[in-house]
Amino acid sequence: MTRFASELGQDVRYGLRMMVKKPTVTIVAVLTLALGVGANTAIFSIVHAVLLRPLPYRDPDRLVRIFFNEPGVGLRDVRFSKPELDDLQTRAGVFEDVTPIFEGSENLTGAGQPERVEGVNGSFSYFSMLGVTPQIGRLFGPQDFAPGFAAEAVISDALWHRAYGADPNVVGRTLGLDNDPLTIIGVLPPGFRHPGPTISGDAEVFGAGGFIADPFPKPTRGTRILVHGIGRLKPGLTLAQAQARLTAMAAELRHDFPGDYPPQAQWTIEVQPLQDTLVGNVRPMLLVLLGAVILIVFIVSLNIANLLLARASGRQQEMAVRLALGASGGRIVRQMLTESMLLSLIGGAAGVAAAVGTLGFILRFVPSNIPRLNEVRIDWVVLSVALLISILTGLLFGLAPALHSAKVALSSAIREGGGGSGYSTKTGRLRDVLIVSEVALAVILMVGAGLLLRTLRDLLQENPGFNPTRVVTANIQLPNPNEREKDPYLDIPHRATFNRELLRRMKAIPGVELAAITSALPGTNTNPNAVGGIANEGFAIEDRPDESFQDLRAERIRISPDYFKVLQTSLLRGRSFTEDDEDGKPLVAIIDESTAHKYWPTLDPLGRRVRFIRDPAKPWTTIVGIVKDIKSDGLDIDGVPHIYVSTYQDSSKRLSLAFRTSLSATVLEPQIRHEIQSIDPGLPVFGVASMNDVLDRSLASRRFSADLVGGLAGLAVLLASIGIYGLLAYMVGQRSREIGIRMALGARPEDIQRIFLRKGVALAGVGVVAGLIFSASTASVMASLLYGVRPHDPVVFVIVPLLLFAIAAVASYLPARRATQVNPLSAIREA
Repeated sequence: MTRFASELGQDVRYGLRMMVKKPTVTIVAVLTLALGVGANTAIFSIVHAVLLRPLPYRDPDRLVRIFFNEPGVGLRDVRFSKPELDDLQTRAGVFEDVTPIFEGSENLTGAGQPERVEGVNGSFSYFSMLGVTPQIGRLFGPQDFAPGFAAEAVISDALWHRAYGADPNVVGRTLGLDNDPLTIIGVLPPGFRHPGPTISGDAEVFGAGGFIADPFPKPTRGTRILVHGIGRLKPGLTLAQAQARLTAMAAELRHDFPGDYPPQAQWTIEVQPLQDTLVGNVRPMLLVLLGAVILIVFIVSLNIANLLLARASGRQQEMAVRLALGASGGRIVRQMLTESMLLSLIGGAAGVAAAVGTLGFILRFVPSNIPRLNEVRIDWVVLSVALLISILTGLLFGLAPALHSAKVALSSAIREGGGGSGYSTKTGRLRDVLIVSEVALAVILMVGAGLLLRTLRDLLQENPGFNPTRVVTANIQLPNPNEREKDPYLDIPHRATFNRELLRRMKAIPGVELAAITSALPGTNTNPNAVGGIANEGFAIEDRPDESFQDLRAERIRISPDYFKVLQTSLLRGRSFTEDDEDGKPLVAIIDESTAHKYWPTLDPLGRRVRFIRDPAKPWTTIVGIVKDIKSDGLDIDGVPHIYVSTYQDSSKRLSLAFRTSLSATVLEPQIRHEIQSIDPGLPVFGVASMNDVLDRSLASRRFSADLVGGLAGLAVLLASIGIYGLLAYMVGQRSREIGIRMALGARPEDIQRIFLRKGVALAGVGVVAGLIFSASTASVMASLLYGVRPHDPVVFVIVPLLLFAIAAVASYLPARRATQVNPLSAIREA
């Protein structure tokens, strides 16, 4: 053991001397490794925090998200009722605890300027179920029970610092939330985040309720007002066992209450691990990014292996002398691997340092809709993975040079000495294989990047159904107080009065040409089940009641008369809304092309009447117009039916304003805020932005993945071209005597050039073919990330090889041209 340690120390010292002796090779290898390891460390830290690290709650593996589905009519995650919540708690026998969840925006007053915050309301066991302890005060418990909403609130650490200056005496103070005075009873710890989606940002105010009294309706089985559900499974119960019991209970409920569960809906209950539901939408994107940086590590390893193999070829005499003096082949291999490991560890350390220094910068470009970004950090798990990558990389790129050095032919190596070519057929083949592998991996990355960039380009060129140029948007949320008598916007007449005054003031702002109200701006419906989101509602068509109940769904959007004029959306037939389409007048609606084609494929929809299932007591609504499709759900979502109703007949408390104006959002924002708060000082204004910015934000995830994979693909091509250039340049140097003799015997410069060009292009060709075959066989895994582009898009599969061939030709031409400049007399004299 002592001898081994002594020899290892000798190898390390000798390896360090060699690194100093060849600084160019060392610097190139360390920087290349730092690039690969750093990229992997940064991306893996995000993947680990989002996908792999357990949720930061007590026994997170027992937490589940509860879904109520109606597969018979194609609906998932529908709302549920208080009696159904009671069934989960008492009848199912699978949950230790269950809480309903309401998520939405609320207006905060009493802490300086009014502002919009994200709020969450659950049961009184919400925090105890998650295992949370406060940093100040207390959290909700049974003693706080109220049949409606409790008069207390718990606030986040961020809100405590921002609105209350981290006042340690904040407990007992009163805040206003949607005109309700709530007493602060506690402050959450800094790391706590609500385990669910919100409309925008992290939840900052938490309430609790019993859901059986005002502002809730009388709890009946058919009154489904609860939005989401989270549960904790009983100890020892598996997810499969819980699912089986819930499925059986759902069947019993359908049998016991046939009037509340129509057979055609096939109502059922589903549970999924809470962590899976939080990250489900972003998992494919993150895995593709992780795969891309892993490919970069392989390319880096192959590139450095080629570099070290070239250096090892030049050290044949040294290795031959060591073997002749009695060194074993194993000792030679260990020496070479030690040198490789030193390079990999130094490069890995530099990569980790680069990742630590740039992680904050990288996170600024990560889309905000990716959950758990606050948990991203370089921890011991990430460091362990970085160390493992460094070690494996060192073994991968060090093994070929090590084995090559151990198989040196003594006689030829000693005889050739320093003037030997150092280039053998076997070595040449090995380096060829490394270059082909590099090119193949680069092709895989380029194909992936090409597909993502084509998708992004198509989305940027997608017609949204309106003209976003010179349109500015803003948002307000009317309060929803728990006490109805405190609600100045309780009913449609009061909200219509506010809306008319709001529009009058907005149109009077200098520079505003038109102004309109909508309940949902295009491209913003990212969370339909959140309070204020656009739900896909069932509706009935007059004279078709049976079909209407089963499969008629559309999103209902409330708008003011000038909405389509502001967006410059074409009215195809019929009429737009007017100021006379108000409460008390016959109800009217406008539908889009998708609704008309889907539900009246052979009939004229104008004059037909519909009614939303949620409003069975309302009169029928007459369709008076058809407009061009507007992509309200995102540029990458097609064919969703929409029914537009007049905001003066069916208003929402979530209002978005759209202005056609020559002014910028920055110039217009203070004027909008002044006018709105002149009507109601307690209303915050948020999200003031141009419509182009709104659409751009809706593509943030796709832009991020396309840009990152595209950048990595560019890096891969650069490394592959460097590899081809390095191989041919090395060949030119090693074969200079042969080149000189050929030229002395009459070979023309173009003949010499053709030899090396043919070599480079042939290697690139084999690599391109191998990469295309692999890409074609695996492209389908990216299907969920694409839009308007097939996984085997012919444009990408043609452009990528042509581009790589062109780059390979340039990389081959430079050393080939150098070969033609060899002086024959000098080469022969050296021989």
